[in-house]
Amino acid sequence: MSVSTHLTPEPERRLWLILESMSRSVEWTDQKTAALTVFALAELVFANILTTPGPFRLLSLVSLSAALPLGVFAFSPLSGGPRWFTFLEPHRGRPSIDDCLITADDLAKYSHGELIGRLEKYLGGGITSTQYYEDIIGQIVVRARLATRKQRLFRIACVLVGLGQAGLLAQILGR
Repeated sequence: MSVSTHLTPEPERRLWLILESMSRSVEWTDQKTAALTVFALAELVFANILTTPGPFRLLSLVSLSAALPLGVFAFSPLSGGPRWFTFLEPHRGRPSIDDCLITADDLAKYSHGELIGRLEKYLGGGITSTQYYEDIIGQIVVRARLATRKQRLFRIACVLVGLGQAGLLAQILGR
């Protein structure tokens, strides 16, 4: 018995809402990455012009310089990365009963077939009745994986910019 058997199943509307959520997650991550990349560029210019040579300046320049191409790379489609770029791939751990089926990280764990089965139960049935619904689920899986890849690149860029900030702060406090 599914959670929502007392409701009239509307799988199409519910699936479109999940797909729109994944698309918004991708767009929001792109916006955050753009802002972080612009900030890293401004910090790089500031560090290059106004700081004096030393190890902390070098730390700032190197880490901020590494964040720039990473930020630009995050805007690529990332639909299928090279096999050597495995750290961007979503963790394909065992799906759990505790997975939230509306977040990108949890949805990215599932294959297309697994997600069809889970959403069939989660949304109250009716998904496997047409190929159209299964195609929407395929798009959900693609967008969830894309959002997860972009979020990982954003986190790495945050770490690099944070290192640059730490170097600048150390240099300012060292004066």
